[in-house]
Amino acid sequence: MQIIVLPEDIIKRCLFNKYKRFVLKGKSQEYINKWIQENKPEVISENDAYVIGLLKVVETDNLIHQFNLYIEDFLKIKSTINNDKVIINKSSLLKEIIEFKDMFPESYKPSDSFQKSIDDLKNYISNIYSEIEKLETLQIPMRDGKTYTFVLSSEINKLVTRKP
Repeated sequence: MQIIVLPEDIIKRCLFNKYKRFVLKGKSQEYINKWIQENKPEVISENDAYVIGLLKVVETDNLIHQFNLYIEDFLKIKSTINNDKVIINKSSLLKEIIEFKDMFPESYKPSDSFQKSIDDLKNYISNIYSEIEKLETLQIPMRDGKTYTFVLSSEINKLVTRKP
């Protein structure tokens, strides 16, 4: 099966980072900017669509909801158990949160209503980021001799499942 998508379709579904990482790998930033600005239909394979997650998302302008789902999924995949506590590496989580903002490249020119959703999302992400910074942390030494900082996954889940 082949799927026809516009760059805008990829961006609106919050899949740009994965598309860039897996499909546009090795392409120059100039090429990527031109690809976004031209917004021409492009055929992608079912495998590429599966890898970037296109087959499991629905387009919505509720980007805060998309972000929350993204973080919940990240927690499920990256959390670990230590002393009967489900924890997540704080720096990995914060990095993932920052990278979510990159889902909307500067060269993308959305409609006014979608731009408002992007602006709301960026404010929401900033608030979530600052709240995570305030959470109690756990310092856990690892076998490599380094000490890593973790937060409770349940606290993060509470932040993203509450009403914005």
